[in-house]
Amino acid sequence: MFTKLIAIDDQKIGTVHFYAFVVKIDHDEVGFALFMNNLPSPLLYFKKEGKDHVNFKIDNELFLWIVKNSKFSRDERKQLYADFEFFLRAMEQRAKAYLFKNAQVQYISNSRDIIRYKNYYITSSVEQIEAV
Repeated sequence: MFTKLIAIDDQKIGTVHFYAFVVKIDHDEVGFALFMNNLPSPLLYFKKEGKDHVNFKIDNELFLWIVKNSKFSRDERKQLYADFEFFLRAMEQRAKAYLFKNAQVQYISNSRDIIRYKNYYITSSVEQIEAV
């Protein structure tokens, strides 16, 4: 489903290495995705929905894997999530600049989802994610 076309950036945060790529999605549709630890499917990706609108999708199973496998303390998780959010915001800006210049982008960092995922991670609330 996803073909990595151009590597944009990468960063190791805690024990997870995140990679940002311009990707081909399905039938020659170009998008932007964040992968983790060289997995074939992204944690999240951005793609056009309609002519001038870009939205994001999050793989809840991969996020759940991060929450379940994190062995860090609550304070360490706060810092790691802050580092992730900083990286995510930078990648969203690059996606807008490189791929979606004239489109309206729905940023995850500006959505309510970012707060929900932050709380899931910091509190280790796997039950809430599994219910989604």
